[in-house]
Amino acid sequence: MIRFKFLWVFSLFLLPQVAAAQHGEKVRVALGAISVNTSVIPVGAQYGLFAKYGVDVEPIYMGGGMNSIAAVTSNSVQFLSAGSTATIGARLGGIDIMMLSVQSNKLDYTVFAAPAIKSPKDLKGKIVTGTRPGASADSALRLYLRRHGLTPDKDVIFISVAESQQGRLNSLRSGAVSATVLAPPYSGIAKQLGFTELADLRKTDIEYSGSGIAGMEPYIRSHTRLVENFLKGYIDSLHFFRTEKEKTLAGVMKFLRMNDRARAEEGYDYYVDLMPVMPYASPKAVKTVLDFLAEKQPKAATANPEDFYDMSYLKRIEASGFLKTLGNRR
Repeated sequence: MIRFKFLWVFSLFLLPQVAAAQHGEKVRVALGAISVNTSVIPVGAQYGLFAKYGVDVEPIYMGGGMNSIAAVTSNSVQFLSAGSTATIGARLGGIDIMMLSVQSNKLDYTVFAAPAIKSPKDLKGKIVTGTRPGASADSALRLYLRRHGLTPDKDVIFISVAESQQGRLNSLRSGAVSATVLAPPYSGIAKQLGFTELADLRKTDIEYSGSGIAGMEPYIRSHTRLVENFLKGYIDSLHFFRTEKEKTLAGVMKFLRMNDRARAEEGYDYYVDLMPVMPYASPKAVKTVLDFLAEKQPKAATANPEDFYDMSYLKRIEASGFLKTLGNRR
């Protein structure tokens, strides 16, 4: 029922650009989360930035982790825009999936805990959530706990909760969990409600491959022109996010179905500096993911980070002078 609800919402959200992209090739993209960070593609679609390059984009919320992986492997969607951890884990497991971009090489979450929790060590024996195993939020929380000497699933109990950030915040508010990770606008709500802010993971020295675009290699190889045009629309959307604040805020509020401009602006300000000009993967950030996965997937310990992404499309786009065509919108 939740999935159908979001399909309906996205249909309404995308009506304005459907006409503009009548002759564009249809591309469905699985979104791993509903947040300001994941708004880049929906907002870009709303303002016709993919249609400019002949691509009719339909973003669909599928949820993080293996939900999005299952969608792209079954060809229900052509690309996924979700945390890189699940994508890298899937490739380690033999799935022919490849990352084409990485939106951020930093952990873009804040760790929040019940008011009684004052330090990471207070979480020993407590219940926490990162939504579900394999989701980027789950990976971020596990990595944070490990950095502070706590072993996930041993020292700290992980449970899965309902959809995305709202579900995590609800679990924190109800006392079902003692900690989780959130991003704007939910992090601002958690702070206002008096929950303990343990760490802003953006400000740590951890380089970690975050949200990225990925697709199945056979599809990528057989649709090279479409892949390049889709990535052009994505790069244009990133540029739009950085340079068209007011229009982006309007798009974000529509995407998140919220009326609180202050909350939307808080999210925008949180993410705008993380939006890259060219969304290249970082070998070091991918290596951190592999190190994180090595405990349960031993092959990760000796894997080459460069085997998990193909940046040739982005390099070709940049070499063509594409960035100059975007101008200096303000």
